Amino acid sequence: MTRIQSYRVVLPPPWVRVPLGPEARDRVHDIVEQAAAQAPKEMPPDQLGPLKRELERRMLAQLAAAAERGGLDHYFPLGPMHGIHLGASFFVAAVTPPGGSAELTPDALAGGVLTELVASTPGATAVEIARTVWVRTEGVVAPDPDRTDGVDMPARRVTYLTAVPDDPQQWILVSFSTMGDGDPDSEHTLLTVDLFDAIMSTWRWATGADGWD
Repeated sequence: MTRIQSYRVVLPPPWVRVPLGPEARDRVHDIVEQAAAQAPKEMPPDQLGPLKRELERRMLAQLAAAAERGGLDHYFPLGPMHGIHLGASFFVAAVTPPGGSAELTPDALAGGVLTELVASTPGATAVEIARTVWVRTEGVVAPDPDRTDGVDMPARRVTYLTAVPDDPQQWILVSFSTMGDGDPDSEHTLLTVDLFDAIMSTWRWATGADGWD
């Protein structure tokens, strides 16, 4: 069997993917230039320039935070979707198996660890995607005191956690966060969560060279 080393998801416009690694800075620069190209033509360069630099700074700070958590890729919408600003993003990370189970077998994984996580984690359910069982967890988190952008509101967070098929020593975490319209229980915010769940439903394992080893 060919070893799984990567994954694919289908992204609706205007969502974009930024691989976390040496090429991240160049990718961010390209994305900022794309966003700047959509600015009003009457905006003078002395206003547009500082906006571009601030956007690039914020994006790089987000990517650095995701990389510190084992992030592989970061995803976010490049502009509004159907005229609505989502205030959302998610990252994919390689994480340590729960409990550090060195002798874990695939059968024990399916029958034990994931079941225990669902039973012991508030807001957790078992979800099957691409013939793989994931632990999906959803909840509301308090404002992050370390944020430096002046945003002070709770966020709704959804995570998906599983082991790579036939390799239970490799685990993948997908972590989504949205502030929506500022109310974590509003229809707008919950529809944004539905959009993320729809993106996750397209997850497929792959064997490409751009893996997480």
